[in-house]
Amino acid sequence: MKNTVKILAFAAGLFVTQACGPKKNSEATAEDSVENKEVAITAADKRAKFEKQRDERAEKRRIAYEKLCMTTPTYTDGSGNMVYNKAESEPTYVGGKHAMMSYLKDNLKYPQGALDNQDEAVVFVDFVIDKNGTVREVEVTEQTNENVDPSFRSEAARVVSSMPKWSPGLQHGKAVDVKYNLPISFEIM
Repeated sequence: MKNTVKILAFAAGLFVTQACGPKKNSEATAEDSVENKEVAITAADKRAKFEKQRDERAEKRRIAYEKLCMTTPTYTDGSGNMVYNKAESEPTYVGGKHAMMSYLKDNLKYPQGALDNQDEAVVFVDFVIDKNGTVREVEVTEQTNENVDPSFRSEAARVVSSMPKWSPGLQHGKAVDVKYNLPISFEIM
């Protein structure tokens, strides 16, 4: 019984010592933990906001593209070539989506100023895949890119312009020129 009382008294003494110890350390720890939570929440909120904006812009773009395809299935480019806004068989990157993601990862250079500012963006790039699979007429339009830093725009256009040949789109079994759009993400991981 004496041993139990001594242990309880010792434990109570430790508890009192800890509870009555210097408050600066415990206050600093509490402040640090609140600050860390605020930073974590802010980073999570920033990520959620970025993803929401990206998804909203992608949906806006998809709706506009569907309207365009319904009203104008083809157009004639500056060289007199007929370009399909949507073909029966869409162009595909040789090697598939994984190969394209690998190409983008290996060739995309994050603009230094944007990296220093911790800026992120998604740039929607429009281009034509011609009947030979060559990428041409690369442009970053204002549509859904209005608030995107110009350094992101120029880098996205550069990397798309330098893409290797694709498998062309097909219409009635014949290779045709097809307009394509691709979102390029600049995200700090």
